[in-house]
Amino acid sequence: MTRPALSLDFRTLLLLAAQWALFLGNFALYAADPLPLWAHMLITLVVVHLAFTIWHEAAHGTISNRRGLNNAAGILGMIPYTTPYFMQRHVHLQHHKYLNEVDLDPNLIYAGGPFWQLSFRYLKTVGYARSVLREDPRSLGMRASDTFFVALVAGVYLFAFSQGFLLDLILIWFVPLVAAKVIMDWYVNYLPHVGLPPDRFAGTRIITARWLTPLVLGHNYHAIHHLWPTIPWHGYLARFRAKHDYLVTNGVPIESRLFGPRLLPDRGSASQHDSSNGTASGE
Repeated sequence: MTRPALSLDFRTLLLLAAQWALFLGNFALYAADPLPLWAHMLITLVVVHLAFTIWHEAAHGTISNRRGLNNAAGILGMIPYTTPYFMQRHVHLQHHKYLNEVDLDPNLIYAGGPFWQLSFRYLKTVGYARSVLREDPRSLGMRASDTFFVALVAGVYLFAFSQGFLLDLILIWFVPLVAAKVIMDWYVNYLPHVGLPPDRFAGTRIITARWLTPLVLGHNYHAIHHLWPTIPWHGYLARFRAKHDYLVTNGVPIESRLFGPRLLPDRGSASQHDSSNGTASGE
């Protein structure tokens, strides 16, 4: 059988290249001719922000039709995020499999309560990780990769400690990483799912705020991803426009405001769309 021609999603690979240019350049600049501390922290925040889209695309196999290239991109994209790729991929796919199901969907750690309590709920991820590891779904190679990943990140911090710049590393990497993770959990875990049922259509909302779309790389159209998970991030808006009537008919929650009470699902009703603050096309 002839192997299919290599396909690559160059937009996501461009994000990966930009991520690593910023990541390494930030450290190099800090060592050679530092900017104000807030500038270095902001650069790291952008780096971690890009990490989500990169590993997420890799997890769904949209970067390439070669498994090895997807995995390599996912691992590289995850290094600034400091989370083992294959473990994270498994957790994310469980979220798709058990969307909004209590005690099954790991995303409910983030969406299962008020947003202001989110940082406290992070502690639940430790317990969830332990439950996953009891029946480890990863292959031997995946486990080895994740173990090396953890050792690499730990080694960087140990090296920084031994050289007397651990505090610098914490300030320009760890602190903005935590801030970026909270922001990411807001727009991709909390906002799309909070208060919604375990339903293929009604379980994920869309936020059509135009100004938000480029900032979060289209993830405000998160329901598109759940319905068509092989569409890359840069195809969400076009699919939303093409399938708007289908989405409304099937009760996908569509809103345009970021704050305030969220709409509850009402399958089969066009009232699901909040037209008072936006248009059906998201423009």
